[in-house]
Amino acid sequence: MTGPSQDPHRTVAPTAPLVRQASPLSRVGLLCFVALVVYASLYPFSGWTDTGVSPLAYLRAPLPRYITNFDLITNVLGYAPLGALLVLSLHPRIRGIFAVLLAVLAGALLAGTLEALQTWLPNRIPSNVDLGTNVLGTFVGALLMAPFASRLIDRGPLRTLRHTWFEPESSFAIALLFLWPFTQVAPQEYLFGLGGALRDWLLTPEPVLVDMLRGVYPDIVTLHERIQMRPEGLDQQELLEALLTASSWLGTALMASVAMRRGAPMLRILMGILAATLLIKAGASELQYPNEALWGWFSDGARLGLVCGSLLLVLALRLHRGARGLLAMVLLIGVIIMTNVLPPNPYSWASGQSWWLGRYIHFNGLSRWLGFIWPFLAACYLAWRLEQYGLQRRRIRAARRSRAH
Repeated sequence: MTGPSQDPHRTVAPTAPLVRQASPLSRVGLLCFVALVVYASLYPFSGWTDTGVSPLAYLRAPLPRYITNFDLITNVLGYAPLGALLVLSLHPRIRGIFAVLLAVLAGALLAGTLEALQTWLPNRIPSNVDLGTNVLGTFVGALLMAPFASRLIDRGPLRTLRHTWFEPESSFAIALLFLWPFTQVAPQEYLFGLGGALRDWLLTPEPVLVDMLRGVYPDIVTLHERIQMRPEGLDQQELLEALLTASSWLGTALMASVAMRRGAPMLRILMGILAATLLIKAGASELQYPNEALWGWFSDGARLGLVCGSLLLVLALRLHRGARGLLAMVLLIGVIIMTNVLPPNPYSWASGQSWWLGRYIHFNGLSRWLGFIWPFLAACYLAWRLEQYGLQRRRIRAARRSRAH
């Protein structure tokens, strides 16, 4: 008797050909990471001085006298994601060893240019050791990623989840979601208080935003004085923090839900992102302020805001995609306004100059800069998605009218 595997007439279904495709998410991530590297290397972008030294003199300079293992490891690890993202971004046009070589060349060009520019910054010191370790980090990241690029982009589980959970045009939203936890690394007066650039950059005796809101809440300018003068003002401060935290968390979560497919486990994904964000913030706080309480930043107002925001999120996820996008935009704009006009928190664990204390001052500055621009980028993404949503609905209505006629 002939078994199924020995049947000469049995036909085998042809295997579907592998379709190689590019990864827009990797390219968006690469642009974001390059911007972060440039910021971290040239911060604070001030004090440019021509010392008469050639910008390439550091290549022939003797080795620095003091080199710590921490600096070496940080430089290698800091550029490893660059190499990995370059390999993923080059796929499928350039693959394998050629992608690794091109990634190393691009990483060396970026690192060498930034080191040369540091020649004119008095608070930065260009170093050939930094250049070498940065190039090594790029090589390590590219070499480790090259064997897995096709598996991740063309046929891997991450690609499956990407297309199962998220809409095709959601690459920018996914990049924003990845960056959101890192906006919380720097100490903040209010948990999830993002978009405070206007208060820091455009501060005047009579800020424009304060004038706009004075008619709604006339006492907002003197609220911090009343809080400091009267202990019962702490209740008002906690309510303000709860309102800002709830609005920021709800707006962020709804922005993410707009990029997700209808069948995706939205609530589980969003709560996982929230848990990861809180853990990252706790870990960063422990590294920077080991003598402080691990959860000292998690105030009563912040806890109340997260609970209220999460309960409202359960209800808001039932709304239509367009309604969720519009509500998210309103909430994020409200967060930007509140962050810029609310009085300083006198009970914050890190207020005033303590923003810049800690062991990783440049990472704090980078995280704070991310927090400045993140809600503006999210609002721009939501505006684009709402425009696309409106165009889609108009096309559907036009198609229905044409069928009716």
